[in-house]
Amino acid sequence: MRYGKKSKKLKEGGKLTMTNKSVKVDAPEGYHWMEESGRFYLMEGKYQPHDGAVEKAKFKVVTHPKGFAGMLIGPALGLAKKAMSK
Repeated sequence: MRYGKKSKKLKEGGKLTMTNKSVKVDAPEGYHWMEESGRFYLMEGKYQPHDGAVEKAKFKVVTHPKGFAGMLIGPALGLAKKAMSK
């Protein structure tokens, strides 16, 4: 597969639209959020204040056109939530 084709195919995917909403998300049990350069990472261990640690990660909410991608993403999110709750 040529790089140009793959790159173009990814660009043709669903378009995300930013909203004015954001949500703060708790880390799964046994983990805490770390923020570095505006990105959030999970770190093992209960939250305790230290450099880069945050109690809740703040994420922007986006929307996308409904369609095939939504049919794939929805079930995947359900599986991810199940895995995180264990």
